[in-house]
Amino acid sequence: MQNRRYNLNRLGHFVAVIEEGTITAAAERLGLSKAVVSKQLLTLEDELGVSLLVRNSRHLSATDVGQEFYHRAKAALHQANEAFEAAVAGSSEPHGKLRITAPIDYGTLHLSQLVAHFTQQYPSVEVDLTLSDEQFDPVEQNYDIAFRVGWLVDSSNRARKIGSFREVVVCAPDLVPPGGVGAPKDLEPLAFVANKALTDQSTLTFERGRASVSITTHKRSAMNVGPAILSSICAGGGYSVLPDFLVQDELASGKLVQLLPDWSLRAGGIYTVFPPVKFRSLAVQAFLDAAISYHRGAAWTSIGSDEA
Repeated sequence: MQNRRYNLNRLGHFVAVIEEGTITAAAERLGLSKAVVSKQLLTLEDELGVSLLVRNSRHLSATDVGQEFYHRAKAALHQANEAFEAAVAGSSEPHGKLRITAPIDYGTLHLSQLVAHFTQQYPSVEVDLTLSDEQFDPVEQNYDIAFRVGWLVDSSNRARKIGSFREVVVCAPDLVPPGGVGAPKDLEPLAFVANKALTDQSTLTFERGRASVSITTHKRSAMNVGPAILSSICAGGGYSVLPDFLVQDELASGKLVQLLPDWSLRAGGIYTVFPPVKFRSLAVQAFLDAAISYHRGAAWTSIGSDEA
């Protein structure tokens, strides 16, 4: 098979276009003319024999092949830059920009702290963290790492479980009935604050040993993010089901109490999700290592090591 030689500079042109969104902005970033960047992209597509971009008068977007090629090209450029800089500096220190997304509650309480420690340890890395309960696809939205809290759905991305959590039933102390809550059925008449981000909380299933009991909740209100639910139940809005990492401080201070501690709800995982590329930059790998270390020291989580 004949070996082909490609111009690696064109990878940089293509990556800049995807990240900037337009050829004009990419040209400004690269310090080149728009005509030069356009020609390099056309040459790259001719060399590969595939269409990487869909163009019209107002919009430019990557094809499916282009999206996959972007992540491979970006990883290759990262490695090349790291090789050059390591040779110059005599080290292999992580550097560059990391784009990360995570759920609001987990990101606010825990990942923001991790970012602070990480950027202190690696000052040559810039971290761009986006918090949203919308699950962005790392390939489509150009994220280096996407954190998932809960239960994964099948995808072509690569995922690694770095921790776990439990769902717990909590409410303000004043809302506990005089007779207490001794069994799951005792919850049915109580006001319930539902999480709209979850598919269905009209029924809760509890387990204890071999026993399994399902109850119907009496929804009084519904909210779409965990911190809002937490604030509502602390103010006496009802009971709810929240991840243990979100309520650990309130339980410790007595602002909330856990109901039915002898019964368990489903356990969930904390995952890192990556684009399906073979190589990761030093910065991505360093942040993954830091996240694993952080979760290993957290009292509310246990570490998993399975990677898909």
